[in-house]
Amino acid sequence: MAKAKFKPQFQRLVFIDQKIRAGRYPNCTTLSREWEVSYKTIQRDIDYLKDAHDAPIEYDKAHCGFYYKAPTWFLPAVMLSEGDIFALLIGSQALQMYQGTPMARELKAIYAKLAQLLPEQISVPPELIFNRLSFLGAPCRPINADIWKSLVRGILHQRAMWIEYASPRSNKPKEHTIHPLHIANIEGDWYVLAHETRWKDIAQYAVSRIRKAELQDTTFVPPRGFDAKRILKDRFGKFIHVDGGKRITVRLRFSPETANYISERSWHPQQKLRILRTGEAELQFPVADLADVVPWVLSFGAEVKVLQPRTLRAAILARLQETLMMYRDGGK
Repeated sequence: MAKAKFKPQFQRLVFIDQKIRAGRYPNCTTLSREWEVSYKTIQRDIDYLKDAHDAPIEYDKAHCGFYYKAPTWFLPAVMLSEGDIFALLIGSQALQMYQGTPMARELKAIYAKLAQLLPEQISVPPELIFNRLSFLGAPCRPINADIWKSLVRGILHQRAMWIEYASPRSNKPKEHTIHPLHIANIEGDWYVLAHETRWKDIAQYAVSRIRKAELQDTTFVPPRGFDAKRILKDRFGKFIHVDGGKRITVRLRFSPETANYISERSWHPQQKLRILRTGEAELQFPVADLADVVPWVLSFGAEVKVLQPRTLRAAILARLQETLMMYRDGGK
């Protein structure tokens, strides 16, 4: 039966391996005719198997065809290029960013399965990756595995959930009934976007702050027009914008010494950046909450001045005054 043309190389290599292993002494002519490719294509495949995978292929003049000198050799189950292996090893290293979360355990198991499919000898030494590349993410808050599983089931099966949530703004956990819609990792921590049945807008909950979670029998339909990607990209720090949520315009002026650094990055998808004649840089963007903006602005010290809003200026001033008082008291 004739083979279809333009098959991937791996399929062609498997075909060649099967023919040689069957002891039929195929040659480039018979293989090219059966697979419907050129003589030179098969010749290059044979050379590739010999050079890249040390295939013990020999030519028998009496039978006018190929055979395996060592029948115990087998074609690797997966053919990976140097770039593929490089990416795989980098991915395994990136798991360090998610230690302590249920995702880390599951991803580690997947990488272990992939590693078993690799050939015994690869052209990229793993130590090259492990010694010369590092992933240093912010430490993430631990997550309860059972709560994680319940959230995933709730999202996949569109089932309501009862949760007990310890908000940083409350002294004790509060009960909520939510419709979980999306889980996202934002700057190292996991959050669930959900509709709280008592509220109109989409709410954001830190998964690590959920103390208890129970799936309910009732199902729900996601809000019309819900788009997690759109919501997540329109944010600053860990706080998201939600439909109907109030946006605060932040306007900052950076010193000439810091202007280049500020202009090199995109801090917000809706930012407006202007370089002044003085060499200073003015940056403007909308946020849903100032909580992440305050420490970020403080990190620049005297190199930045808050122009807008007044509430941010007041928050920065209050924080600086508290710090000054602490040092004036001798740190007691």
